[in-house]
Amino acid sequence: MKTLQQIFDIIENNNISIYEYKENKKLCGYELSTYTDGGVNEIIFLDFRNEEQDPKNVNDFLKEFESWINCETIDEKIDRNRQDIRYKEDFTIKESLKDFKNFNKTLRSLFKKISKN
Repeated sequence: MKTLQQIFDIIENNNISIYEYKENKKLCGYELSTYTDGGVNEIIFLDFRNEEQDPKNVNDFLKEFESWINCETIDEKIDRNRQDIRYKEDFTIKESLKDFKNFNKTLRSLFKKISKN
């Protein structure tokens, strides 16, 4: 099994920045900042406060990452972004669909890499 640092290295090598999220100096989760191929900034917030999971545990990290990937459909991502007038001016629905399909595919591929022994 990979260590958390090995997982972080793989994630960062895929152009995703990782920041620790702390409350009262206690690690509660991670914020992963990345971009779709079309340049849309996506923040992946992995929150371990309510699930009684340990943010330093590899299995808990993998579960939370996979959960985030599956928590929002492509339609929901497009709807969320299309609330911004600038986004609507820059992306057609067809372009959004292609961009977020690729983004989901990239995240799923990344998940396979980090969860592989």
